[in-house]
Amino acid sequence: MFHLRICALAAAIFFTGLAVSSAAEDPFTFSAPKGWRSERIPFPLGFAPEMKYRGFEELRFGPGMFKPKSETYWTYGFFWWLEGKQAIDEETLKRDLEIYYKGLSKAVGGSRNPRLDLDKVSAKVAKASPETKDSAKGAHRVQHTAKLTTYDAFVTGKLLELNVEISKRYFPELDRTWVWFSVSPKPTGDAVWTSMRSIRDSFKARK
Repeated sequence: MFHLRICALAAAIFFTGLAVSSAAEDPFTFSAPKGWRSERIPFPLGFAPEMKYRGFEELRFGPGMFKPKSETYWTYGFFWWLEGKQAIDEETLKRDLEIYYKGLSKAVGGSRNPRLDLDKVSAKVAKASPETKDSAKGAHRVQHTAKLTTYDAFVTGKLLELNVEISKRYFPELDRTWVWFSVSPKPTGDAVWTSMRSIRDSFKARK
């Protein structure tokens, strides 16, 4: 059911017809635990065309992503692999996250919930505190955190409060900007964050 749901959404909502390189052709490697399902969506995103990037988004969903009683409900990691050197700061992250989640909520849940209030979708982005940096050490340090309010448009239709850790890096030899997001309603000290940080830190660009 999960695979069919995601494929249907990708085809009906997200897919734009742009070619995206296969994993074998990617100039990077990374890995996720067994059971974390994958999806790749090219920019411009069908549900958020206002984001004027070129490249793609790669996602890894926790096994219980769409199961409200699961420990990995709405727990997932994703990154943007963007062409060129992008200026990614608190202002642009707030803008992009709000465009992204408002667009996703409307595209997935709008037809089922005509009273969807997109003004309630918001992101508060800040530089990572020293405590966060120390608690989330790894190959790719956390540089920003966010508190995100959005809808579970896929299952419950209710508002969610999500915690986000963000890492970023520019690879000059590839002229690509990498922006990683770990997302979960769980507190950042919960065990699920260990899995997401491991996925994040497994990312390596090929030289």
